[in-house]
Amino acid sequence: MFARLIGPILILFIVGCSSLPTSTPIAVDPNWTSDTLPNGFQYHLYPIEGTEVEMRLIVNVGSLQEQESQRGYAHFIEHMAFNGTEHFPDNSVFQEFATVGVQFGPDINAITDYSRTVYKLSLPDDGKLSDAIKWFRDIGDGLTLREDQVTGEIDVIFGEWRFDNRADASWQLKLYDTLLENSPYAERDPIGTEATLLAANSDDLRAFYDTWYQANRIQLVVVGGFDEKTLAAEIETQFSSLRTEDDRPEHHEIVPLDKDYRYPLTVFAPQGQSSALVLSINEGGYIPPKTLSQQREMWTEWFVLDAIEQRLTEQLDRRSIAHNGLYSSYAFAPGLSLFEIVAEFNAQDRAEVLDAIAGDLASLRDNGITDSEFASLLERFESWGYLLDDYLPIEVAESASEELYYNALPQDGQQRLENFEQFLTEVNHEDIDQRIREYLTVLPKSLSLIYVKNESLAGAERLKSQFFAKLAKAGDAVDVEYSDVNIPQPAILPTRKPTTKSLGNELYTWTMPNNVKALFHHMDDLSLTSHVVLQARGGFASLNRSERAAVDILYEVIRGSDVGDIDALDFNHYLNANGIAIEPAVYGRSHNISMSVQSENLPDALNALRFLIENVSLDQAIFDREKERVVSRVKAMNTSPYDAFERAQLGMIYPPQSYDSPLTVADYQDVTFTDVKRVYDKLFRDLGAFNVYVISDYSADAATDQINVYLGNIKATRPATLPKTLTFNQQSDELKKYTSPEDRTYIEIVDVSRVPQRDIKTIFAEDMMNRVLQARYTKIMREKNGFDYDPYFASWSRDGDGVVTTTLTALISPDREQELENMWPDIRKTLVQPVTKQERDNAARQLERDIMNLNSDSHHLVGAIARYDTWGYGTDGLFYPATVIRGIDRQHLSQLSKGLFTGTVRYKSVMRPAPSTPSP
Repeated sequence: MFARLIGPILILFIVGCSSLPTSTPIAVDPNWTSDTLPNGFQYHLYPIEGTEVEMRLIVNVGSLQEQESQRGYAHFIEHMAFNGTEHFPDNSVFQEFATVGVQFGPDINAITDYSRTVYKLSLPDDGKLSDAIKWFRDIGDGLTLREDQVTGEIDVIFGEWRFDNRADASWQLKLYDTLLENSPYAERDPIGTEATLLAANSDDLRAFYDTWYQANRIQLVVVGGFDEKTLAAEIETQFSSLRTEDDRPEHHEIVPLDKDYRYPLTVFAPQGQSSALVLSINEGGYIPPKTLSQQREMWTEWFVLDAIEQRLTEQLDRRSIAHNGLYSSYAFAPGLSLFEIVAEFNAQDRAEVLDAIAGDLASLRDNGITDSEFASLLERFESWGYLLDDYLPIEVAESASEELYYNALPQDGQQRLENFEQFLTEVNHEDIDQRIREYLTVLPKSLSLIYVKNESLAGAERLKSQFFAKLAKAGDAVDVEYSDVNIPQPAILPTRKPTTKSLGNELYTWTMPNNVKALFHHMDDLSLTSHVVLQARGGFASLNRSERAAVDILYEVIRGSDVGDIDALDFNHYLNANGIAIEPAVYGRSHNISMSVQSENLPDALNALRFLIENVSLDQAIFDREKERVVSRVKAMNTSPYDAFERAQLGMIYPPQSYDSPLTVADYQDVTFTDVKRVYDKLFRDLGAFNVYVISDYSADAATDQINVYLGNIKATRPATLPKTLTFNQQSDELKKYTSPEDRTYIEIVDVSRVPQRDIKTIFAEDMMNRVLQARYTKIMREKNGFDYDPYFASWSRDGDGVVTTTLTALISPDREQELENMWPDIRKTLVQPVTKQERDNAARQLERDIMNLNSDSHHLVGAIARYDTWGYGTDGLFYPATVIRGIDRQHLSQLSKGLFTGTVRYKSVMRPAPSTPSP
C-alpha cells in the first residue's frame, strides 16, 4: 500500500516552458459533476453507462506533513483505515466487500506518498455503493485506532519495509534516492523510521489523524454506473458532518526541488543489473498545461524526445553495438521538468556506447533529423491518437486522481482529440530541429554513470569528460533514409470462401486452406484494436537444454534480421509507423506469435505477419552481438545473492533434464547460431501445428476473408512440438543460505505431486481454492501474527502437465524464524480445514467478476481464448463462467485442499542474513 514513486503522473503531464502564449483554456470533461459542501469537502461524480463503479478518496496528507517525531504516521493511518473503523471493525472491511467479488490488492487498496493518501475501491456494481460511502466516511473521522490494533500493525509495516527495501533494488531507484539527496523528499520517506514506528501509540496517531484528516483536505471521486442524484444526496448526507477547521477547500501543494538541481555523477547499481548511463536535461520550472496551445507544446516535447530516442537506438543497431535498451523519459523531480536519456549496456562496452551516443547527439544538435525521420515520427503519432481517450471507469478514475494532483479534473475527450489533430497539422520539421538544438545546446545537462556493484569507479571522471568533449564538437551529418516498404501481397489467394461454424458468443471457427484451424471473436472494443495470436503446444517443454538457452537469444535475432529483401531497420520502422506490434514468445508448455494493431490497419498487419513468417532470414552478425549481450547479462545476474538463491532453489527441485531447471552461464556460452536456427525452425518456421485466434471489431465475414487471404496459404508443414512431462526430484530436500544482504529471512516451502489431467471445472475449482487459502494464509501471517506484509500462497497445476505445485512464502524478521517454524503444522492444518459457504461464495464472486472483466479487455481475452482452446478447456467458461462455477460446491473445494500437503514431495529453502549483516 506504500509507494515511493509517482512516475505516471509526472511522465504524462510535465512540460518545460516557463512562458507560453495564452489560448483557449483546457475544458473539463462536461460529464463531471463537482460540488463543495459547506465544510470544504469536495466530490466529483462521473456517471458511465454500465455497472462497474470506481471510487477514490483523496486526502492531502503525506510524509511531508509529518513532524520529526511523526515520521511514517500518514502511512500508518492509511493502514489503520483497513484495520478498524466505526462501522467496519477488525479488518471486516475486506470481508464486507468480498461478498461482491472485491479482492484486496487489485480492488481495495491505498497508497501514501509524500503529500497525498489515496484510497481505492473498485465495485462490480452499485449494490454495495452505500456501504462504500459509509466506509469512506469512516476514514474521515471514524478510525478506531485501538492500542492493540496499533501494536499489531507495527510488525506489518516493518514487513512492508522488508518487502520494499531490498539491497538489489533497481539502479533507477538508487539513482532516484541520490537525486533527491538533501531535499525534503530524501528525508521524508513515507514508510517512516524504525524509531518513530516502534514508538507509535494510539494517542499520538489519533492526534496526527485529527489534525490532518479534515473535510477541506479530502475529495471523493466516483465513476461508473450509478444514479447521480441519489448518490449526490447520500454523499451530502454522510459527509456534511465531517469535521473541519477551515471551510475553504485546500489545494494540493507540491514542494519543488531546487531549480538548479542536477543528477549525481556516479552511482552503484545493485548486483545482477546492467551498467547504464543517464543524461539528464533540466528544462527548468514545471508548469502543467492549462491551455490548448500549452498542450500542443507538451506534445511537441514528446515528439522531440521520440526523435532523440529513435536516432540513438537505430544508430546503436546500425553499428552493431550491443545494448540492453535505450529510452527517454521524465524523472521524478517535483517542480522541475527533468528529461532524461537512458541507455543500459554491458560493462565492457561502456566507452564505446558513451562515444557513440555523444556523437549521435552532436549530430542531432547540428544537423537535426532527416525528412525521413520526421515523416516516420509523424506517422507514429498519427497511429496512436486514439489512445488519448479514456473510456473505462477505472481509466477515468485513475486519470482524475492524477489530474487532481495538480488541482484539476480530466479534459474533455473530444476537445483533446481535436487539439491533437490540430497538433498533427501544426508540428513541423524546422520547429523540431530548433527544439533539439535547444535541448542539446542551451539547457543544463549532467551525466550519471551507473556501475555494477564491485566494479571499479576508476576512469569514471575521464569517461564523463570525454563524453562532453565529444558532445561539444561539431556533429557529423548522418543520412538517415527509410526505404519505402512495399510488402508484396500473397502469391496465392483463396479461391473460395470457407464455411464457418458459429460457436455462439460471436465466436466463429473454420479451417483455412492450409488446414490450419482459425477462431475469430467479434468484439466492439472501444479501443478499436485488433489482436492476433498464433498458438501451439510445445514451448520450453519441447526443447533440450541448449535449445532453451537459444530462445533467450532468438527474440532479438528475429527483430534484427532482414525480412526477404527488406532491411531489418526498414521493416521495423514500417511496423512502428503503422502501430503494428509483433512478438514471438515461448512459455513452459506452449509458444506463440502475438500481434496487435489498430483495426483500420489490420489487413496490412496480417500481411506483415505473413511476410515475416515466410521470409525472415536469421542474421549471424545479430546472433553474435545478442549472444555477447545475453552472456554478459547472465554473468552479472550471477553476482546477485537473490538470483543465486533462486537458481539453487530450482536446482533443488528440478533435475538438469527438466525444462524448469536453471540455466547456467556455460549453457548460454555454448549456444551456436545453428542452435538458434534450429529452435526457430522447430517453433516458428511456418504455421504447422499452430491454431490462429483473432479478436477484432471487424464483422465475421470481413475478418474471415482477411485472415484467409493473409494466413490461409502460409506453409503448415512444421511437425507438432510435443511437450515433455515435467520431472522433479523425488526426494524431499532443504536448502539453507546465509547470503541475504539485509536483516531479514526469506522462507519458501514447495510441495509437488502428480495429479490427474484437469478439465474446466477443475481449473475453476483450483482458482477458487487458491482465493480461499490465500485469504486464510494472509489472515494467519499478517492480520493475526504480523509475520509478513505480503504472505504468498499458491497451488497450481500447469496446463497439460499433470503436476500440482503448492508454494508458501514468508519474508520475516530473523528473530521470529523459530516462532514461525513451530507454527507450520498448525498453519497447514488451518489451510486445509473444510471450506465454509461464505468462503466458497466470496471466491465464486471474485472469479466470476475477474472473468467478466476479461471480456471487456480484448488484449487479454484473445490470450485466454487461445489458452482455453489449446488445452481443450473449451471457451464456454470464458463467456458463461457462472454455469461452471455453480457446479463447484464447498465439498469440492475442501477435497482439493485436503490433498495439498499429503503424498507430496516437499522442498524447503531458507535465505538468512549474511553474517556481516548488522542487527537493528
